[in-house]
Amino acid sequence: MTGTKSERTLVEEWRAILAVHARTACELDRELHQHGLGASDFEVLDVLAGGDPADGGCTFRVQELADRVHLSQSALSRLVARLEKDGLVNRGICDEDRRGVRVGITDLGRTRYDVAKPGQRAVLERMLGDA
Repeated sequence: MTGTKSERTLVEEWRAILAVHARTACELDRELHQHGLGASDFEVLDVLAGGDPADGGCTFRVQELADRVHLSQSALSRLVARLEKDGLVNRGICDEDRRGVRVGITDLGRTRYDVAKPGQRAVLERMLGDA
């Protein structure tokens, strides 16, 4: 190793990060479950809800979403299919590339997101506020 930290220190720091992530993910799942959402569901809605209408609205290509929510394209495709079945998002063909798929948030999805967001943010503040 050529860095200034010892291997042991790096491993301990890594394990601390994993522990914070695991605890936070569990808390998020508990909070979001009451809204019929999981953490990944919320992350997709969060990205879609934050889309800039000046840039074509609140739609993203599947690959753009995958990059933002850190899921594989296949995992994201399954998640989007479930969210679409629940009426929270819709899918459509990309105008700029007929082979691509765009995903957008529906009115129901925005309502569910708006109701779940304060609790999700409260969990983040509680779990990560001092980090």
